[in-house]
Amino acid sequence: MHRSWQDKVSKGATLINFVTTRQRYVKIIIVFVSFICLLTLWEFWSDLSFAYKRVTSSSSAEQSAAELNSSSNATLENSAQYGPTSQTSEFWEHLLEGFYTAEPHGHKISPPQKLSRDKFDPHADNPQLHTDWLEVAGEDIESLKENHEIFVQSLRHLAPKLPFKRNTKGIVITSQGSKFGVAATAVVMLRNVGSRLPIQLFLDSASEEEYQKCTETLAGMQVECLNMDEFLQLPPNSTVTKKPPIEAYQYKPLSIIFSSFQDVLFLDSDAFPIRNPDHLLVTEPYKTHGLVTWPDFWLPTISPLFYKIAGATMPNVTIESRSSESGVMLYNKARHADSLLLAAYYNFYGRKFYYQLHSQGAWGSGDKETFMQSALVLGNPFWQVTTPPKEITDGSINWGSGIWQADPEQDWKLQKQRGQNMTTIPTRKQRLRQGDEEVSVTSAMFAHLNRVKFDINHPMKMVEDLAPESPDGRLQRLWGNDVEKITDVAGYDLERVIWQEVIKVNCDRMLMDECERIRKYYEAAFR
Repeated sequence: MHRSWQDKVSKGATLINFVTTRQRYVKIIIVFVSFICLLTLWEFWSDLSFAYKRVTSSSSAEQSAAELNSSSNATLENSAQYGPTSQTSEFWEHLLEGFYTAEPHGHKISPPQKLSRDKFDPHADNPQLHTDWLEVAGEDIESLKENHEIFVQSLRHLAPKLPFKRNTKGIVITSQGSKFGVAATAVVMLRNVGSRLPIQLFLDSASEEEYQKCTETLAGMQVECLNMDEFLQLPPNSTVTKKPPIEAYQYKPLSIIFSSFQDVLFLDSDAFPIRNPDHLLVTEPYKTHGLVTWPDFWLPTISPLFYKIAGATMPNVTIESRSSESGVMLYNKARHADSLLLAAYYNFYGRKFYYQLHSQGAWGSGDKETFMQSALVLGNPFWQVTTPPKEITDGSINWGSGIWQADPEQDWKLQKQRGQNMTTIPTRKQRLRQGDEEVSVTSAMFAHLNRVKFDINHPMKMVEDLAPESPDGRLQRLWGNDVEKITDVAGYDLERVIWQEVIKVNCDRMLMDECERIRKYYEAAFR
């Protein structure tokens, strides 16, 4: 009996040891499982937090038209900028420091005289493919070259800091405050053709009254009227003491830099699309290049000295080559931050050096070459539309009235098609089909009214100055009576639509006297 009791005690102790050991293992397993659960929850919460930040910080999608439409709705509601952020002001200070650190020294570059049209007109009898007649002192060239390299090196730390809201798309327009009525015409035409992209309109040298007028006139059109002068102010504690002499063409690159958008459709105040352009920021050639520019009528006249200064290879120029026309551009600021800042540098020192290095006295000297050339110098991809521009009207009517610029997506498709066809001999049927397609492929997308500028605030002054009279004394259309010439390109009577929008804006603002005068002109000229 005593042994039996000992056996029971021994078995009990063994059982207790087993249970205790098992409990210890269970506790370890519970602790381990709890740790795994906590780790999983932490990772899930991090992903959720990141997703939330990504969703709330971006307002447009990248790939399809459907995504573009849905993101446009969000962007229209949530993109308000109203003025420079502290980040923008700080970046402007650093950019100015970069400009001044790389300031070239020397005499102002000037051509011996104006370059005659027959030298740069590709349709002249003996056009000049290579122009090289600038005289620049050797020490000036060395200063330009040395400081160009200094600024290019500074782009390594400047470009990554360029401020913008990632994955946002929008339209940027710049205008003098006194001429914002021209930009307002572009805005109403953008909305007329169905664009839903948000618009940031930068006004330079604007009075408080002009700024207020911009805001009131464009109310309800999802436009931010932004005061460029505020963006040019430096922080109170800035170490930059030199006031930057910003003027004229220099506002263009700065408006793109100061914009909060990543993907930008830039428009001069007198340029606007004749069809909805929103898809251009999600299609070729923009998708793979990030910078799209349009051509001017003329051969490029860039001096070989420029490429020597920039340390770049001079591109081959043929009779098909064209200079740039910067009234319309597509810009990806993430992909082209460095070339955008280099373009700003060329403009900052443009009047003294770079404008004539790019034009050599040809027509249109200014900012127009700085954007494409900056990308070329840095080896960044870009697409210059190959379809040449066309005058809107006959040259005898208000100097051609303006410029048609082609659809870049269709231009890109045409060039790809031509490249593929070079390797095969097309049949007669294929040639006919290609000819038919070429008509639609090279259709126009933009009207740049650099000759006759429609000012929505002063429409009758434009009529009084420019509208021709019929023999019976009746005022006629600004673009003449050959309406078919316009409809063949635009697909509709563009001048009529512009005047309809002008009437709508002016009469909605209850400017009864002006409204009545516009209506009378419209009824007489467009009956």
